[in-house]
Parts: sequence; structure tokens; C-alpha cells
Amino acid sequence: MKNINQKILEALKDDEAAHEFSEEQANSLQLIGQSFKGTFRLSFAVVVSLQLIFAGFALYCACHLVKEVDVGLKINWLAGTLSTVVAFAIARIWFFMELNRLSVIREVKRVALQISFLAESYQK
Repeated sequence: MKNINQKILEALKDDEAAHEFSEEQANSLQLIGQSFKGTFRLSFAVVVSLQLIFAGFALYCACHLVKEVDVGLKINWLAGTLSTVVAFAIARIWFFMELNRLSVIREVKRVALQISFLAESYQK
């Protein structure tokens, strides 16, 4: 039992992000900034760029939708607008689900560190 607690303590002491970054002190922008520094930074960058592309295309389709007179073409522009808005929403939901996952991982690490400290103090 002591060996496992020691391994947990050593692993978490090496993780500087667990010590320097506290959930209670963090706001949304700090959490988003931290997500771009992790192992999934490329995924986050791709999803954010896709969100910008979908938002731009949705605005483009919406402008053409408003200007169009023909009903058939208006329906096509409406379908384009709705599909890009849905794609944007899906990318946004994925992004915030990943932020939530990273937040839960940080909390689990913090609890494991506290358990390790308690086990170490209990054994003394």
C-alpha cells in the first residue's frame, strides 16, 4: 500500500500544472487557454478553426438567403445556413465537453494528491 501511495505522490509532484492551476481561481478564458497547452492542443486548434469556418459560411449563406428572390434557391441557401449552424453547434458542444473532461481529470488528480498526503501523514 505504501508503494502505491508513494508512486502517486511522485507522479503528481511531477505534474506542475496540478499545483500551479486551481479550478477555484480559474475563469473560462483561463480554462480555454490551458486546453491549448495540453496533449490535445492540435485537436483543439482544429476544432476552433472549424468553428470559425462554419460561422463564416453560415453568415455567407444567411446573407445570400436574405438577398435571394427565387424560392427554390432560397430553400437551398436556407439548407446551407441550417447545416452550417448545426455543424458549428456540434463543434462547440465537443469543445465544451472536452473542457469539462479536462476539468474532471484535474479534479481527480487533485483528489489523488490529497489522498496520498493523507495516507503519508497517517503512516507517520
